[in-house]
Amino acid sequence: MSQRIFSASDFQEPPARGSRSGGGSVVARVVSSLIGLIITVPALFFVISGGGRSYSQTLVQARTEPDLGAILLALAGLVLFVVVVLSGLLSAAGQLIGGIIVTVTGAAFVIDPGVASWVSQFVPGFGRAAPATLGLWAQSGLLLVVGVVLLASALARVIAARSGAARSRGARALVSFIVAVVATAGGLALVSVGSTALQRAAGSYGGSQSIDVGSLLILLAGSVVLGGVVLTSAWSSVGSMIIGTLILLVGVAGLLPVVLIGISRSLGQVSTDVAIGASTLVAIGFAAVLGVAMIGAAASSARARRAAR
Repeated sequence: MSQRIFSASDFQEPPARGSRSGGGSVVARVVSSLIGLIITVPALFFVISGGGRSYSQTLVQARTEPDLGAILLALAGLVLFVVVVLSGLLSAAGQLIGGIIVTVTGAAFVIDPGVASWVSQFVPGFGRAAPATLGLWAQSGLLLVVGVVLLASALARVIAARSGAARSRGARALVSFIVAVVATAGGLALVSVGSTALQRAAGSYGGSQSIDVGSLLILLAGSVVLGGVVLTSAWSSVGSMIIGTLILLVGVAGLLPVVLIGISRSLGQVSTDVAIGASTLVAIGFAAVLGVAMIGAAASSARARRAAR
C-alpha cells in the first residue's frame, strides 16, 4: 500500500478553532491564490525594469548619479512582492501559484534564450536595451531561481503547519542560522557562476545559441541550495529571517551607484567573474527579491506553527 506524502489538500488552511466550517480558510485560500496569480508578475516586472535601468546606468555606462525613477520603480516592485510572499500568512496557495508561474516562465526563457528578445518587443518599460534587460533575469536563469524559492516557501509553510510547536527551539534556531549562513553563501556563489555563464552563452542582447547544460546544472544546484535554506524555516524561522533581512538590505542599498561600485571593486580583488556575477545580482534587484522571499517564508512558516499549536 503506497503512502501519501503531499497532495493538493496539504496546501489548504485548516479550519480555525471553534469554527464549525472551513469558510474562513476557504476565503484565505482564495485571497492568497488571487494575490499569487495577479500580483506576482507585475511585481517582478517592476523590479526587472527598475533594476535593469540601474544596472545599465551604473555598471555599463559607469554613471555615479542615482536614477531616482529606476530606484522607485524597483522599490514599488519589491513592495508588491512583499504582498505576494506575505500571502503565505493566509495560505500557501499564493506562494505556490506564484512559484509555478515564475518557474514555468523562467524555464521557458532558459530553454530558448531567443524568447527574451521576442517578448521584449511586446513589453513596455524596458527602453532600447530591452533584450539585455530582460535577459539579465530570464536568459541567465535568475527568474527560474526565484520560482524555485517561492515553491520552497510554499512547501515550508505546509511542513510548518504539520509540525506545530517545535521542541528544543533554541537548538533548532542555532542550527537554522548556521545552515542559512553557510548554505546561502554557497547557493549564491553557484547561482552567480551559473547565471553569468548562461548569460554569456545566450548572448548579451537576446542571442539564440544552444543552452549551456553545464552552466544550467550549476544554476539549478544553487537554486536547490537556496530552496533548502528556505525550507529550514519550516522548523525555525530564525536563519531565514536574519539572512533574508541582510540580503534585502544589501540588495536595496545596491540600487545606489556608490554602494554598487564599492561592492564591485571589493569583490574584484578576489575574482573578476565573482565581481561581475555578484554585482549583477545586486544591481538588477535579484538580491532584494531573494531577501524578501526568505523573510516571507520565515514569517508565513512561523504563523503556521503558531496556528497548529
